[in-house]
Amino acid sequence: MSRPLPDLSKRGPFPVGALQTEIASPLDPIEKGRLLPAEIWYPALADATNADDPTYDAPHPLGLPHRASTGLAPRSSPAPLIAFSHGNSGLRQQSTFLMTHLASWGFVVIAPDHVGNTFGEMLALTTDEQRREVHLRARSQRPTDLARSIRALLDEDQEQDRIPPLHPTSIGVLGHSYGGWTALKIPALDRRVRAICCLAPASEPFVGRKAFEPGELPVANPIETLVLAGRDDVLVDLESSIRPLLERLGETSRLEIIEGADHFHFCDGIELLHGLHEKNPRANQSRPTRAFSELKGETEMQLLLNERVTRFFRHTLGTDTE
Repeated sequence: MSRPLPDLSKRGPFPVGALQTEIASPLDPIEKGRLLPAEIWYPALADATNADDPTYDAPHPLGLPHRASTGLAPRSSPAPLIAFSHGNSGLRQQSTFLMTHLASWGFVVIAPDHVGNTFGEMLALTTDEQRREVHLRARSQRPTDLARSIRALLDEDQEQDRIPPLHPTSIGVLGHSYGGWTALKIPALDRRVRAICCLAPASEPFVGRKAFEPGELPVANPIETLVLAGRDDVLVDLESSIRPLLERLGETSRLEIIEGADHFHFCDGIELLHGLHEKNPRANQSRPTRAFSELKGETEMQLLLNERVTRFFRHTLGTDTE
């Protein structure tokens, strides 16, 4: 008799540990001083003392709920690895609801800060020329940052005693917005990547001309790619950005359009971020930002994303949930 399929929108069977580390990602092969703060979420051993009422003490830069605990012992079973890339002017902890959910289902997730392109650093810039310079540097730095994060855990055994052992060939990449573009660049840098999930991925209209090098698209078969896009996204437009990108991704890619979702519906604190988004429209928006009350609520959106992304990576990478 077959087992019933699990409800992947619900929390998985494992407690979630979180730890902070640093990843070396030099700007060139000679320089060694550039370090990226990084967060790792991992499936931990069950703790019978607080199984029904876990204590979540992982910090969040916006003071939002972060459903992970520090100092937990890792599971000993090998786990797939997912590397996450945050958006332009984002943070490594921008989508902890999803990172912790994936870890609860048996994945190890690493997310570096793309130093130079994070929220605080971008906020400090005062001119369009400064922002343009940062944007151009990020085009080369971001893919290297994410590829270095994968290699640090898989090839250099960084944090090996603090996280579960990793499957050497079960590697996925995940990214939001500029991070979605970043994720699509990784298979050319690490041939072990087996799956890509992009959340509202930016492409040529944002990244600029020649966002991809010859031969990078379509994504090589058998790598599967899932693109999740918001119908009401006014920053990464469905028709001018998402659909043209999908046509170039190849036959192993698929698109799911989420009704009632704007650009920041893929992040923690949706109502907070969307409120700022409403008050500060971009000059080149093709249409007005819809009021949050007209869009999907945070709980509904997060349940949907947890289910879709977890299902995709379970299908493409597999995971041990016993």
